[in-house]
Amino acid sequence: MKKIILSCFFLSIANIANALTLDAQRTIFSDTIALQEQKQWQKANVNIEQIKDYPLTYLAEYNYLKANLSSVGDQKVLDFIDTHKTKVVSDNLQRSYLFYLASQKNWTQFLTAYPTMPNNSVLKCHYLQASIATGKSDKAWPDAQKYWLSSTSLPNACDDVYVFYQKDKKLTQDDIWQRFQLAYEKNKQGLMRFLIARMDKANSSTASLLYELQKDPKQITDTVLFSSRNVKSFSFLVPTLQRLSKIDFDLAMKMYAEFDKKTPFNADENKRLKTQFATLIVQRNKRQYFTWLDKELGPLGNVSLIEQRIRYAIKRNDWKNIDFWLTQLPTEAQNSSEWKYWQAKVLENAGKNDAAKKLYQEVAKNRNFHGFIASQKLGIEVSLNEEIIKDEQSTISGLDDELAVIRELLFHESYKDAKYQWYRLLNSQSVEKQLQLGLYAYNHDWPYLAVLASISSKSWNALAIRFPNAKKELFVGAAEKYDLEETYVYAITRRESSFDEHAKSPVGASGYMQLMPKTAAATAKKIGLTEYNNVEQLDQGEINVQLGTGYFNELLTRYDGNRVLATAAYNAGPHRVDRWSKKSGQKGIPVDSWIDTIPFYETRAYVQNVLAYNVIYQHVLGKPMVFLKDKELTASY
Repeated sequence: MKKIILSCFFLSIANIANALTLDAQRTIFSDTIALQEQKQWQKANVNIEQIKDYPLTYLAEYNYLKANLSSVGDQKVLDFIDTHKTKVVSDNLQRSYLFYLASQKNWTQFLTAYPTMPNNSVLKCHYLQASIATGKSDKAWPDAQKYWLSSTSLPNACDDVYVFYQKDKKLTQDDIWQRFQLAYEKNKQGLMRFLIARMDKANSSTASLLYELQKDPKQITDTVLFSSRNVKSFSFLVPTLQRLSKIDFDLAMKMYAEFDKKTPFNADENKRLKTQFATLIVQRNKRQYFTWLDKELGPLGNVSLIEQRIRYAIKRNDWKNIDFWLTQLPTEAQNSSEWKYWQAKVLENAGKNDAAKKLYQEVAKNRNFHGFIASQKLGIEVSLNEEIIKDEQSTISGLDDELAVIRELLFHESYKDAKYQWYRLLNSQSVEKQLQLGLYAYNHDWPYLAVLASISSKSWNALAIRFPNAKKELFVGAAEKYDLEETYVYAITRRESSFDEHAKSPVGASGYMQLMPKTAAATAKKIGLTEYNNVEQLDQGEINVQLGTGYFNELLTRYDGNRVLATAAYNAGPHRVDRWSKKSGQKGIPVDSWIDTIPFYETRAYVQNVLAYNVIYQHVLGKPMVFLKDKELTASY
């Protein structure tokens, strides 16, 4: 270490005596973090003193404070939190500090450090504990009551809180009953049992009957719980029928009619029930109820349900119902590019070609799936509506320190911290500066951060930062290996991860091209990628893109080069796509009808976006601009 410091001293600029080079500071910082991981705090603190001006030194200070909360003193912690409030670790230290104070039952200091209800679920309980312990239970009760009314179980730290409030007669039987109903509607049976134990005898006997009904809604045929609106349990009738409809739809419709005849449902109750019934009729293709559906759908005014009804008609080439239900959409929805496109198709099907062409021309002005397919139908160039960002980097010169933090986090491969810090920076800036930050990120080859900036600033036309041509050697090379369109590989990656090399999905997909572990393992075996042997490697860009392109190539082969089907399969799995597609000998539907009636919204949007993004990347990379290929357009799906 002394040799490093001595070397840096002789390499420093003459008029800045004893200053360390950036490389030297980076080395000392890395050594400091290593010492801290070994709990060698004294040696680490000596290092910290040498790099006080290094952009990430605050992280080493944070590590020290967090690990030594019992000895550093309250004021040092509070000063750090206040000094570094623009940093994510300020929030992290505050959270750790509050947990420490709670473990010590230092409730007075807890409220000094955080005098209002925190966001963390456990800390909410500790805040209420602190309020009770310091004689501020009355002041905290409104927060406590609001937190109580949850349909999920609360942390164990809240148990004593609500025992106190129940003994203090603030938590009433009405509060318990109200929460029981929330738990009933959300099918939280454990919470229901917990609440029944807190009820008085009159309420618990009724709640126990409701608990049994919740487990088996078919018991509704002979229950006394809904004999009239005057009984307390009547408000449970609607959620019971909603639950029953998912289990036995025919019985639910029958019981709805019987109850409505005896004790008519009010407007709100009818809307809830009929919306549920209509959704299930469309989603489960209950054709015997379509007369009922078509009678009730208009008055419900539910745009999503009307759109589902239109898609149902599109799937069956039912032009009469496509036409009718399009007119039932509100004006704003009718004017969307998607439904205006289908209005044009209705006109075209009716032989009104001039009127259809006029609508297609309006749709073609949009930079999206329907705009591009309308352009292709008309034989005209697509509309990109691009906005070129004027380089005004001087406007963010005051953010040099914040940008240095991002740069160093990325250098040390602290990608998650860099992402969170970038979010924090963006959220504190004007739209104009967000745009310039996006341009800065693009120019520094931070593609994911550039995309985030375009989203924060809602700069949908700033194609340069929304669709960066990142890591050319990686993506172009992988595309060439399988003779894939490089623009399409970019389009998939942009839709999957926005070029976040370390992206993780809730279901376990990882990396640039968001591969699931089983898919990755199977693909590695098929393409002979022997260096792939554990799931952590999906965070390595080169391996991830090799596997992603290899898998997409496999899907293309499976679907005879049809990118529409392969793209849907990349998102939803080939077995689902096989189920959605026509069977041998069946009459299929056109490509636009198939895409717009994909059952999963996520997959439908995914296919539309990837196809549209491909066109945008054709523009970005200077390639010939082609939307759907002839074989995709003429195929029957």
